[in-house]
Formats: sequence, structure tokens, C-alpha cells
Amino acid sequence: MPSPLRRLQSQFTASAIGDADGDFVAAVHGGGRLSPLEAVEVYRAGYPARMSEALGETFEACWRILGDEDFLEACKIYSRTVASASHNLSDYGASFPEFLLARFKEHAPFIGDLARLEWSFKELFHAAAHAGLTPANLSVAVKNDSVLIFGSAVKLLSFTYKVHDLWKRDRNDDAPLTRSDWEGRQQALLYKSGGTPVLSRLLAAPEASAFKSLYEGRPLADALADAKGLDEAAARNLFSFISEAGLVASVQ
Repeated sequence: MPSPLRRLQSQFTASAIGDADGDFVAAVHGGGRLSPLEAVEVYRAGYPARMSEALGETFEACWRILGDEDFLEACKIYSRTVASASHNLSDYGASFPEFLLARFKEHAPFIGDLARLEWSFKELFHAAAHAGLTPANLSVAVKNDSVLIFGSAVKLLSFTYKVHDLWKRDRNDDAPLTRSDWEGRQQALLYKSGGTPVLSRLLAAPEASAFKSLYEGRPLADALADAKGLDEAAARNLFSFISEAGLVASVQ
């Protein structure tokens, strides 16, 4: 049986998210000229507003593309059905990409991918940067049969739609989207190393195939050789990027 405090906390959460709980309202003392119900209504109005603000900070590109009315209405509904489970508001919204896709898939089928990209960026932004090997140290350590151990601040993402382009779109570009703006698969890398901010790089299909194999622990020579369409020049270019970006934390 929950303690009186735990029961009161549950009633408060239920009242802030949904309809005001009668027992909770009865336990509240109104402040100033506010009645108990009016005092509870302050939280019922404030909670979704604060949750919407947190979602807007994380999913800025989705907001820009969907527009104020659709995005804020989605935030309001989501905040009424999904409670925050953390004291840190930046943690709120893990399931928002799936929610947006279910709500807008008819006219914006790309919105789930775009939201997932923004959530991944947020996670990486708040994550500690790893200490990557310098190009000189990596060059000395690596052999054909080496396994590259990538740092923790590296994310390889695959998308059904061209959402990296939408994410990078000029904020002042208010031209209506056409199907050509989002149709087509993309694979992108998010990363940071040392004191760098979060950076991104689009990967061609052969590069993504090779990088995925390397990320999963395949030996260097095997990963590069098995990536279809990755010629020698492209392989050198990919390895040069991995080296210069400091993506590798160690070599085995």
C-alpha cells in the first residue's frame, strides 16, 4: 500500500496531466484569492506548457516544418498522455518521434525520421566527448587486421527519408516542401571528440556499409573490402575522415 506522501504525489501528477482529482483538490489550500480548484488549475495549465517548451527545444526542425498550430497541439496531447519520468526536462520526449509519425504520417511521412535525428543530436549534445586517437597515433597503431573501437560520442543513423537535408535547411527558408525535398534514403554520422561541438556527415551507401562493419567490430581490411561500391580512393577518404575526426578511441 502506497504511503500517504506517495499517494498525494500520484494524485498531483494525475491532476496536472489529466482531469483534476477530487481527493487531491480537497487536500489543497488555495493561495491568495485562488480556490483549491483554481490553484490546481494553475498546474494543469502550466505543466503542458512547460513540457511543450521542452519538446520545442529538442525538436526545433519538426516545429519549423509542421508549423505552430500542428506542432503545439501535438505537444499538448503528448504531454497529457506521457508523463515526464525525469527531473531533467531535456530527457523528456524519447517516444515523441513515434508519436509524431503516427499523427502526421499521411502528409509528412518523414517526420518520425526527422524527430529521431533531433533526439539523437540532443543525446549526443549532452553526452561526454570521448578522447579520440590523434591521426599520428592511429596511423602507427592500425594494421589490416585491426579492429577499431569507436568513441562513445559517435552515432551512425539510417533514415528512410532525406531528413538530414531538412534538418540543415535554412531556418529562413519558408518555401513549401515538395516530395523531392524528402524522398530518398540517407545515412548520417553524428559525432564529437574532445572539445568539439556535435558535427554531422552524410555517408554515401558504400561508406555507410563500411563504417557499419567497422563500428560492429569487423577487421579494417575486411570491412573495407566487403563494402560494395567502395573503391580504393573512397576507402582512403573514409579512413582519412575517421582519423582526422578523432572517432577512434582505441585499436585492438
